[in-house]
Amino acid sequence: MSDTPQEPKIDEEADASSVSDPAWRTWLVCGLCGLGAGLAASLLAVVKMGILRLLVGIPTPVELFGDFVLKHLDVHTFIRLLATFGSNAKTAPLGLALLAMIGLGVVLGLFYAIIVRVKIPVAGFRPARREWLTSIVLLIVMTLIGVLLFWDELRQNFLGLPIDWGRVTSALGLLLDFGVYGIVLCLAYRALLPRQIVSSVPAHVQGRRQLLSRASVAALIVSGIGGTLGLVRSYLNNEASYDGMQSPPHNQVTPPITSNSEHYVVTQNTVDPMPEINLWRLEVTGLVKNPGSYIYAQLQHLPSISRAITLECIANGVGHNLISTAIWQGVTLRTLLEQHGGSLPEAKFVAFYCIDGYNMSLPLDEVLAADALLAWRMNGVELPQRHGYPLRVLVPGRYGEENPKWLSRVELTDHFVGGLYSDQGWYNGPLHTTSRIDHPRDTARLGKTIEVGGMAFAGNRGIRRVEVSADGGTIWHEAELEPALSQDTWVMWFWPWIPLLPGKYTLVCRATDGTGEVQTSRVQGTVPNGATGYHKIAVQVG
Repeated sequence: MSDTPQEPKIDEEADASSVSDPAWRTWLVCGLCGLGAGLAASLLAVVKMGILRLLVGIPTPVELFGDFVLKHLDVHTFIRLLATFGSNAKTAPLGLALLAMIGLGVVLGLFYAIIVRVKIPVAGFRPARREWLTSIVLLIVMTLIGVLLFWDELRQNFLGLPIDWGRVTSALGLLLDFGVYGIVLCLAYRALLPRQIVSSVPAHVQGRRQLLSRASVAALIVSGIGGTLGLVRSYLNNEASYDGMQSPPHNQVTPPITSNSEHYVVTQNTVDPMPEINLWRLEVTGLVKNPGSYIYAQLQHLPSISRAITLECIANGVGHNLISTAIWQGVTLRTLLEQHGGSLPEAKFVAFYCIDGYNMSLPLDEVLAADALLAWRMNGVELPQRHGYPLRVLVPGRYGEENPKWLSRVELTDHFVGGLYSDQGWYNGPLHTTSRIDHPRDTARLGKTIEVGGMAFAGNRGIRRVEVSADGGTIWHEAELEPALSQDTWVMWFWPWIPLLPGKYTLVCRATDGTGEVQTSRVQGTVPNGATGYHKIAVQVG
């Protein structure tokens, strides 16, 4: 008797009977296996991309897709979507996009099964060359599509890598995402397919092997679901729930300086960047004579100033509180450019790029005339993370969306560079003059002197005059102004009012800016050009 090991013998009769199965059954089995493999591969890819997002700051394909779509929506569609999703306006679309991505991965599993055309039952657990080549081609094609489609979005990195490195790591992240998907798809599909019967191996052993093979795919699916849910929970634990936070007056009085914790906050992100300062750089590039970059410590050695500047969101309605004032410290854009030899003659615009992928541009001469500030301190302390740490832009006279946070690049160009708000169609001119009545509220006492007070703001144009009416705007009285903290801040005003008759009064205010232009009475909503009109409140005198 020979000691040479014998090759397992395939039961040819059983194999022949399998081959004779109807074509529809073969397609059904292969299709179901493809769908199952696609589900396992999608979930494992989601887990991998979640790990890269949380640990390395690489944006997920879902976030890249969301940013891409937002730039291609017009402002009215964007607002309708915000209203539709309400308080879940960021998390719900991302969740739906995630489910859609998983669903697409499942469908691609079916597509994969059709392409590889594996004859069943199969002889072994190892994928054939055709299966490996198909999965490799699939992952390369998906990566190329992702890079080409999201090229502009790839530059972001939530730990603060410079733009070029951010683009490289994001592209590598896509390759790894789709690489995990392709490998798991190939292996899981083969694991799920029926096996040929081997005559030399007991039937119960073969059945156990087939069961274990399929159970391993099921375990991957369960693990993928658990991992996905865990990572989503961890992601949402860092959600920027403070988005849209307003700065209401204290006891009906607006403090001249808003504390950092109460300063209004608006962000485009579901989870804001958490920059790693050792990775972050400020790049000064484009049409400057001597391009360069700074680490955080170098930046703080530049000549700096402190200045009070008021910020107002374009979504701030008449009489609302998406407006705040702080004392900011940093280097002016003019000084920064002087450090690099100044701008080249063809430089007409300045574009600001940020860690989270946000960017915007403005005419260079207007930004220099406004004496824009690149700030790293706020009210005497290091810039808080939610307000743009380590560096943000302050352009007096412009709405908040044109004062970007988490700045990483200043680039001079000869053309306008579109961004999220400009691409959607939002107004991008000087902010409108506004005024607000903070007190009194609701009631006043007959025959007593009542102080009517509030604030007025016109950006860097300043405030020349505030007028108040107690009869809905027929007769106007000039209010007294408190000194402004700077040319770029709001002004507090007050007017002593003595109501002589009981009844209901309508208090109205209006402001005149430093150029002599009176605030418009035309009522206009915030979308898309910023709110205008007079603030009115009803007061009962008794």
